Amino acid sequence: MKTHEHVVKSIVYSSDVVPEIVGAGEYDAEVIAWADAKPVVWKIVMGTRSKVFGKNASTYCGYERGDSPRGALARAGRFKTAIDDSGIFGWRARFTMDHYTDKGFRGGLFQQFDGTYDRGSMYLDYTPKTLDTVVNHFIEWCNLGYKFPTAALKLDKKVIKTFKVKP
Repeated sequence: MKTHEHVVKSIVYSSDVVPEIVGAGEYDAEVIAWADAKPVVWKIVMGTRSKVFGKNASTYCGYERGDSPRGALARAGRFKTAIDDSGIFGWRARFTMDHYTDKGFRGGLFQQFDGTYDRGSMYLDYTPKTLDTVVNHFIEWCNLGYKFPTAALKLDKKVIKTFKVKP
């Protein structure tokens, strides 16, 4: 048997904002640079205030959740991808980024109720001042995808708004 020494050189990238975030490859470098340029991204994906993009959000696969630096990098990548979406999923990502530091920021489960059943549902972040805007975007999304009347809107299973349903 012969023994050979094999030296491998690899390039890794680390965040200037959160040094424990380290990645390899062009995609990781792009995500780290993007999130470092917008440090609130790291606060969002490593915190728990956002029900949509926080560290334990259902948006992510199991391995992406939690406190690991690799999971935080994966969440930042998902968040970056969501920002570029042209529909409600992009809108909610941009909303979270724009309002994360606002007073009263929180997230919850929005549900469309047709009078008999819950229909459309989605986790969205909001603030007390922006709740009407978030509700309007959610109802608009429900009307595009679901052809059910909206009798009420629920937030975390509590009715927050009712509507007249045409017979």
